[in-house]
Amino acid sequence: MEQEIFSYHGDCLTNASIEPLLQKVMEVSEKQCFSGVVKKALRFVTAEILGNITSHACLKSDEPCPASIRLSLTNDDTIRIEAKNFISNDKKETLQNLLNTINSLSHHELKELQKTTLQENLDAEGSPRIGLIMIRRKSCKPIFCSFEPYNDEISYVTLVVEISKNLQDDLRKEYTKRTPQINFDIEKERFEISGVSFPEDTENYYSEIENWINKHEPFLAELSNPVIKIDLDYFNSSSLKNIVRTVRDLLLTNPDKFTIEWYYDVDDEISHEEGKEMSEILHKKFIFIPKK
Repeated sequence: MEQEIFSYHGDCLTNASIEPLLQKVMEVSEKQCFSGVVKKALRFVTAEILGNITSHACLKSDEPCPASIRLSLTNDDTIRIEAKNFISNDKKETLQNLLNTINSLSHHELKELQKTTLQENLDAEGSPRIGLIMIRRKSCKPIFCSFEPYNDEISYVTLVVEISKNLQDDLRKEYTKRTPQINFDIEKERFEISGVSFPEDTENYYSEIENWINKHEPFLAELSNPVIKIDLDYFNSSSLKNIVRTVRDLLLTNPDKFTIEWYYDVDDEISHEEGKEMSEILHKKFIFIPKK
């Protein structure tokens, strides 16, 4: 069952009507108490869809081209964005093939495709291809489309994009006698692991962190100056493997931007060496910061 939270139905959208619609969508976001990450993704995806409708809704036809957009919440806490407008029949196959390609790619592959597509279309007036790639990256989910014949020249096309309502700006796990403090903050671009680490179930403890990284990969990939801070007084061997894996997964989302800070006690040369060894394993230069 779905709960409709916003809808618009009209004959034709214009550039002037997009901003007021976006403002209404943002007001709905505030009422629904969506996280900052979800609000940003929802605004971007909605703006791109409305822009697409504006560009393609009024085709060379004697009849008005209706446009619509609908936002709803599903039972599994997913925000469903459904947009409908006309498309030329000779463009249907191209659109479907493009979506099939985009939906099959990883976030890293999408990032590279966007760069290539942007370079190839720098002198073009517009590129729906770039917009669809960006929608796919921001939503973290496949884009679905369906067609309904209207006449020999045009059809209705319905685009459906979904965004998880459970995306969060940060991940926080409080320090305990056996587990570290985790403070991953996308907004501040800071990712801190501190304290001690020897959980009773190490794999289970760190799997939650890995799941968070995987779910937020497209947002991590957009950060401009993210910093990983590792300040651990003690960790056991099973934790070491998981810490390396956690840092590796963060780096893979945005390898050229991340900086890693390793804090160590000035009187603990072993801790300093462990940081150097991790740096070698990850093939990433660390910044070593001594503590008194």
